[in-house]
Amino acid sequence: MTKKELYRVLERTALKQPNLAAEIEQLVLMVEAAGEARSVDEKVQAFLAEHPFLASCMRDADDAEQDPESALKPDGRVFPVHKPFAAEILQRMKLAGVNEHYRNWANALKAVPESTMPLPEVNAAFIQAARACWKQNIYGNEEILRVILRHSIEYSKTGRTMPILLVGDPGVGKTLVAKNYARILGLPGSFLSGPSASAGRGLSGAPNLYVGAGTGAVVQAMIDHGTGNPVICIDEIEKTANGYSRAPSLQNELLSALDESNSAWYDNFLEIAVDASHIPYIFTANDLEPISAPLLDRMEVIRMESPALDTIRNITKEFTLPQALAAYGSDQVEFGDHELDMLVDLLWAQGGRSCRVYQKAVEMLVSDACLAGMENNRKVQITEEGIRSAAAMCSRGRSTKQLGFGT
Repeated sequence: MTKKELYRVLERTALKQPNLAAEIEQLVLMVEAAGEARSVDEKVQAFLAEHPFLASCMRDADDAEQDPESALKPDGRVFPVHKPFAAEILQRMKLAGVNEHYRNWANALKAVPESTMPLPEVNAAFIQAARACWKQNIYGNEEILRVILRHSIEYSKTGRTMPILLVGDPGVGKTLVAKNYARILGLPGSFLSGPSASAGRGLSGAPNLYVGAGTGAVVQAMIDHGTGNPVICIDEIEKTANGYSRAPSLQNELLSALDESNSAWYDNFLEIAVDASHIPYIFTANDLEPISAPLLDRMEVIRMESPALDTIRNITKEFTLPQALAAYGSDQVEFGDHELDMLVDLLWAQGGRSCRVYQKAVEMLVSDACLAGMENNRKVQITEEGIRSAAAMCSRGRSTKQLGFGT
């Protein structure tokens, strides 16, 4: 058994049986004293023989794969995400039982996953399922789907892939594409906003010296999903927190997170290095100008253009209206194709280019009609007058409506 394998055994044992931390620490110190030799010497072997509680763990380590970087399982390759704890880390864990300051730290440390989820196996069946998932949630954008499939192939073969940055005007579907990236890979997703990710603990965590300190967004995503490779999406990375914040710049933290050195990503709260290189990142931005050139150099930038009139018409008919009717009740509302086309044409003529504008208008009409249908116990037809009123409400510069005593 090599020193690295032994440390992995001792780490798992210390997490499961904290009462043995003193004996484990003694063994760690003995191994360190052995120098650079790869194999454990006779004294250490004798020590292990005196502690039968390590027997099962040793068998697990002996049966492990020889490749230190990854292990092949029936459903895909799995990578370890952090190294064994050092002697001082094990010493602190003994204090968790008597000191609340260390208790939260120890609980977070124990929650860090040991490895990634199995990487997806990209083949013809995977691509077919990915296209079905895409068509179920997104209209068109086949070129963007090809980019995601290309990144999926790279990720499946190497365990790493270049981050994706989606750039475009608000409402063109950037966040929806990001969520489907996680669905296609079959991995859990952690979605953050740029301003919130740059405030407080940031990506790398706050040192365990302050009240409310905790892990950063990168390690916290691993803990929340129980895996070392959740898909992390950060919206509007060009925006950062304003005011007097002790948190580091989001873009500076991203430079470290996306660098090749992220195989030793250091969390300030845990004070250990975690391998974050197997995390697929995808970001969105409305504008490239505030983003630094070194950060852009680490990403594949994809510009999403605003949809054309025919595209918006199809999106509204195939996605927006069916979702609104399913949410509020299709048995109370009658919304014909002619009325829907009229609404789209009015909003387009008023300058509506964001899909959110059309979603807002459709939901407003359907919810009002659903309320009227419940009050009168009948099915309500969407009228041209209601469509003109909704279009006026949702157009640019007229997004508010006067209600209350003054009306």
